Amino acid sequence: MRKETLTDLEVTVLALACRDPLSSILPKKRFSFPLLGASAHLPLANPRLEALRRFAILYRLHGRALALAEHERICGAGYDPRQIDAIRAFVTRASFRKDSATSALTRVVRRWRTVLASWRRPRFRSPLHSIPNSSREPRGAISVRVSVNNPISTSFCLAISAVITTLSIPPALAQSQGQSGSEQQSKDHVVIGVGAGYAPAYQGAEDYRVMPLPVIDIAWGPFFANLRNGIGVNAIDTDHVTIGASVAVMPGYRSKDAPQGIGKLTFGAGARGFMNLKAAGFVATIGATKGFAGNTKGLVADLSLSRPVFVSSRFMLIPSIGTTWADGKHNDRYFGVNAAQAVASGLPQFRAGSGFKDASATLTVQYRLTDRISLGATGGVTTLLGNVQDSPIVAHKTQPLGFLSLSYRFGH
Repeated sequence: MRKETLTDLEVTVLALACRDPLSSILPKKRFSFPLLGASAHLPLANPRLEALRRFAILYRLHGRALALAEHERICGAGYDPRQIDAIRAFVTRASFRKDSATSALTRVVRRWRTVLASWRRPRFRSPLHSIPNSSREPRGAISVRVSVNNPISTSFCLAISAVITTLSIPPALAQSQGQSGSEQQSKDHVVIGVGAGYAPAYQGAEDYRVMPLPVIDIAWGPFFANLRNGIGVNAIDTDHVTIGASVAVMPGYRSKDAPQGIGKLTFGAGARGFMNLKAAGFVATIGATKGFAGNTKGLVADLSLSRPVFVSSRFMLIPSIGTTWADGKHNDRYFGVNAAQAVASGLPQFRAGSGFKDASATLTVQYRLTDRISLGATGGVTTLLGNVQDSPIVAHKTQPLGFLSLSYRFGH
């Protein structure tokens, strides 16, 4: 039945397409920095076979919700309805076999993810509505870059904050390996430095960039300023509990950094509330930021847990884990494709809805060259969760990140 509608060569292309990532149909970038990231695949020389491969990849990812433009594209390549049905059946069978071969552990993990995500909105809605955003330009094909001025994702801020955690610990306190003695005398401090980060151009992007970043951690009485929590005031600040409020930056991207034709998602500002809990050597942070400026103006909540380990008075390790939840407004405007964008790009419309957005794990190494000068390095990985990982603009759901810093501490 299969050979009556498709040739052996087409069946071979379909078999390969069932393993090809979304990045294999993205346009090749003229300039890119593919360190630790996969570069775009070359298209097939035969336009008809390349159209077949593209349709199979997108149908594998989106199923019956595939955009009408993709059906028109495959028909324009010369495939009739009978052949298209055979293509769908082949991809469906291949996907089923792949799922059947999944290990028991993976199936258990997916089952728990389904249970935890069951309260979220459905992945696709009918009809799909365009995303309301008067200032945002149309979005289109996938090609990415990031601005040095661009805010970094919450997971990247977690990596930077792990470095800052070590910088804000007074040398006398580090020498006593965390015992409270001079902490109360040394809470006021100013840490200034320079750093360089390696991260995706945006969450889920194909490209990676190296970006210079400042290191800032200032605490003066109840007032503070740092890269994770922004600028604000600690209402409660004890040895075990810190509760504060601030104005923080929310991530976005410029039009030339985003997929071609997507338009800009301007970075903005949000009102943030957070609480730090310290017990048994662990530091837990829970916070939420509600945007009031910029394009998303959504709500993003974060939770992280770290454990500083004093190897010596000058050498410290900090493993950290964290996760982020975002509402539908933020996810739809950051990862979504509205009606106008779908027409411009040929990608299917997409709404992510609310839910857990990402999870990350990092390890920070901090070494004090002197009592005031420190070197820091952080490496880690972040992975997208829930519906956002299925966005048409997401090329890789799991991505590495890193941060290096050199800082100087003022104060006692």
